[in-house]
Amino acid sequence: MKGKILIVDDETSVRELFTGVFTDEDYEVITTEDGNQALDILKRDNIDVIFLDLKLFGMNGIDLCRQMREAKPMSMIFAITGWAPLFEIEECRQAGFDDYFEKPLDMDMLLEAVADAIKKLDRWKKRYYNT
Repeated sequence: MKGKILIVDDETSVRELFTGVFTDEDYEVITTEDGNQALDILKRDNIDVIFLDLKLFGMNGIDLCRQMREAKPMSMIFAITGWAPLFEIEECRQAGFDDYFEKPLDMDMLLEAVADAIKKLDRWKKRYYNT
């Protein structure tokens, strides 16, 4: 297993796409459409990478990212959105997102981003455990 990924998106098709692509690449994938459920998952699971839709039903992705960043400071959090004009990249960075991707999603680019994120996390863990 290469790492654990959480997908938070209210579109079933997006969750299914991520699950198929990342499972094929030997990642463990957990999905949810609900922000509160995502926070519960973070409390009980060690998640490496999070893909978070900025426009969730009943919850702002920016606010959710801030809560996730507090709960899991070491996780890599990526914004995904089909509503790019509504969310400024600056605001996403301030909220704690590590990167930002617009729909339609380029899955090759996302695979590369996850591989890079896992490498970075591994470097950080080595430094932390070697001190």
